[in-house]
Amino acid sequence: MSVESNINYLDYEIKSNKDRIALMEKYLRENPSVSIYKRKINQRVYYYKKYRKDGKSISEYLGTNKDNLDEVLETIKAKNSERSKVKENCKRLKKINIALEKQLRIARKAHANT
Repeated sequence: MSVESNINYLDYEIKSNKDRIALMEKYLRENPSVSIYKRKINQRVYYYKKYRKDGKSISEYLGTNKDNLDEVLETIKAKNSERSKVKENCKRLKKINIALEKQLRIARKAHANT
């Protein structure tokens, strides 16, 4: 592979990774991490869902009966699990992009010297 084609390939890979990273970051912004907490008020237990939206902490009332919350809890666990996978992939792609950019700088320097 010539240096020029290597540069073109690295440019394409970096752009492609940046597009994927942007999509993942958009997904992470639109799907915040959610937690469930309970509050005891006057001997009654109330369950709430808590997450962040636009930099603000949001709490949503879920109910008083824990038995009815099992389905909601499973859904939240699944979404949080998916979110953490996307977050890990995003970190991995960022590290790969740093390495590709370093290779691109080296390739451009080698091409300029020829």
